[in-house]
Amino acid sequence: MPDKSAGVAVPQETVVPRARAAVGRAAGLLDAVARWSFRRCWWVLGSAACLLALCAVLGVSMGGRWSNGGYNAEGTAAWRAEDAARPFAASTPDLVLYARPGRSVDSPGVAEQGRRVTELAARAPGVEVALSYWSTGLGPLRTADGRGALLRIDLKGSDSDAARTARSLVPVLRAAAPGLRLSVSGPAWVNVTATEQAQRDLLHSELFNLPVVLLVLVLAFGSLGATLVPVVIGAAAASGALAVLSVVTRLTPVTVFAVNLSCALGFGLAVDYALFTLSRYREERARGLVAEEAVGRAMSTTGRAVVCCALTMAWCMAALLVFPLGLIRSLAIASLIVVALCAVGTVFLLPALVAVLGERIDGLIAPRRRLRSVTGASVSPAWRQVAVTVTKRPVLWALAGSALLLGLATPVLGLRPALMDETILPPRAEARAAAEAVRRDFPYPPDRQLTVVLPRTDPVAEAAGLDAYARHLSTFPGTTRVSTAAGDYTGGRLAEARHTTASAKRGTLVVAFAAEPVQSRATARLVDAVRGTPAPGPAQVAGTAVHLADTRRAVTAACGWWAALTLGGVFIMLLAFTRSLLIALKAAALGGLSIGAALGLMVLLFQRWQLLGPPAGGGEGALEITMPLLAAALAFGLCVDYEVFLVSRMVEEWRRTRRNTASIVFGIEHTGRLFTAAALVVAISMGALMVSRVRLLVVLGATMAAIVILDATVVRGVLVPAVMQLAGRANWWTPATRRRAPAGPFSHRDGDRAPDSEDSGRPHERVRRRALE
Repeated sequence: MPDKSAGVAVPQETVVPRARAAVGRAAGLLDAVARWSFRRCWWVLGSAACLLALCAVLGVSMGGRWSNGGYNAEGTAAWRAEDAARPFAASTPDLVLYARPGRSVDSPGVAEQGRRVTELAARAPGVEVALSYWSTGLGPLRTADGRGALLRIDLKGSDSDAARTARSLVPVLRAAAPGLRLSVSGPAWVNVTATEQAQRDLLHSELFNLPVVLLVLVLAFGSLGATLVPVVIGAAAASGALAVLSVVTRLTPVTVFAVNLSCALGFGLAVDYALFTLSRYREERARGLVAEEAVGRAMSTTGRAVVCCALTMAWCMAALLVFPLGLIRSLAIASLIVVALCAVGTVFLLPALVAVLGERIDGLIAPRRRLRSVTGASVSPAWRQVAVTVTKRPVLWALAGSALLLGLATPVLGLRPALMDETILPPRAEARAAAEAVRRDFPYPPDRQLTVVLPRTDPVAEAAGLDAYARHLSTFPGTTRVSTAAGDYTGGRLAEARHTTASAKRGTLVVAFAAEPVQSRATARLVDAVRGTPAPGPAQVAGTAVHLADTRRAVTAACGWWAALTLGGVFIMLLAFTRSLLIALKAAALGGLSIGAALGLMVLLFQRWQLLGPPAGGGEGALEITMPLLAAALAFGLCVDYEVFLVSRMVEEWRRTRRNTASIVFGIEHTGRLFTAAALVVAISMGALMVSRVRLLVVLGATMAAIVILDATVVRGVLVPAVMQLAGRANWWTPATRRRAPAGPFSHRDGDRAPDSEDSGRPHERVRRRALE
């Protein structure tokens, strides 16, 4: 017997029973959930409102635990060297306080305040070591004019713990020694400043984002009522994500940048999902279905595409967990939470909102104009013309589109990764200004030192070996000074000798100071040279430049695993959902091109041309290492999302007509305008990060806005139709038996047969007749 559950008969012989059963279960579940939510709309919306209120309480009570940090790879040789240097009070300082009292730092009053504030810092909770010029008398801690000195503080715990300690400690030290006029820098204070700035920027970006997104949605839907649906879902997803992240902060450090990303990505994805689903609902209503049937139908078709998109994006973000960077991992966790809430919100909240809004979904539209308004939201003559043009000359357009993406990806070869430093902050931020002042006023700034830890070397018994080792290091290009317990070396000779006494504590240090900035190429070469030089005993090298070198190596080693997991996982997922080998391969290949284009745009905009200002981190035209990774994962996930929505409509038309070109044109025609609106919404949501004063967010926002617009136009409008036209019927081949029809989550029961002969070639004829009745 034919299946009439959707009002159209389906020939039994065209579908393998097992595949049909699987598809039917997926469709049936989403259909049932949508109808349940539609019938119990007030209960669903009331429960959601209560959950949002609880989320607000959680966010307020636990949001103060947002942290920053996690820029260095964990478990590296540099990480172990920092631990080895701590017993010698020589690890990279978390806080650097620059005292500029306006008179000699050796004057009695200033010296007394300096010793007092150093002792106060050393006794403070969370402080491991505090050293200053006044407690050690070391020359590198005093300016050449004698009117400035440094206080170095090492803090206990993780980056998050250090930032919390610094936030409470610095005001205490300033109050204890007002005459020293302390200015603060160092990684912990950069983290504190960046956290506070990101929280302020969040409000500014949302004030910019919401009005513009509302305008785009009103223009896309032609109805204020329809606009409210994606806005409510987006707000619920973003709010829920922040609440869940607030709880996660109790379990693991979560960067404050996850808050900004959650709001931007959550709102953009939720609007995308709701936009496509609601447009399908309006199409089904225009075909004559009642509201409950239409919302069930929309969820069993486009809703399955939403689930596929959410799973794909979640996989792309989960693959980032292979990188040993705390910042990337916390951003990946935040993205996973956001994607899940966007999908759940679309499945449950959209039917309930449709039920409550009723006819207000279409606004005040006259009955005879309803068809054109409803179907016009998803049918675009302009995009149809684009599709027709491309399919007529597929080779030309495929070559042109590929050349453009490859050209944009080429600058990736010049990508120079850097570690986060104070340059992510605005120029007037204290942490940045103080760090620049230290580099300007001190010949040997702390961040340029390479500390060689020799835990088994006796500085007295092996003085000759240490002397030869230090002399050799001081001859390396890019080295200004080498210090040991025996004295200071420059140019291969002992410049200043110190008396060395025997000590019961075994081990010693050799400190080399770099002449160039810590993240310059010259300093990178110096790190390799120091590490490659035989030392008088087992040696470990610590320092900011060493962390950068090891982090680069760790990220490079993980890139292969990340690429394999991302591309392979998405390919398998798309193959399972589309049951088309070629479509899955094409999506993975175009996604790879989109990744390259995204990174190339980032290099062009910020590293090479610096159109939007200098890049974040390192100077010398370098990019902070975590942003290219995050941008690549987001770009790939969003591009595959758009691919799923587009191909889902092509598959439906193919199953109905078995005509390749017509299916391609149909898919572009019925999604082109939606892609335009969706891309604008995501571009605005992510681009709103550009109003931030934290350079990391500016880089990410600008890159994602550019790549989303590029993907919605060049990739979806040109490359996809051109490649699919060239492939022909091979698009729909599936690795199954010959009798099996292409089945998948995009197939549906009423799309398996060709249209009635009287309506052939006129797919909207029956829709038009029903709307005019």
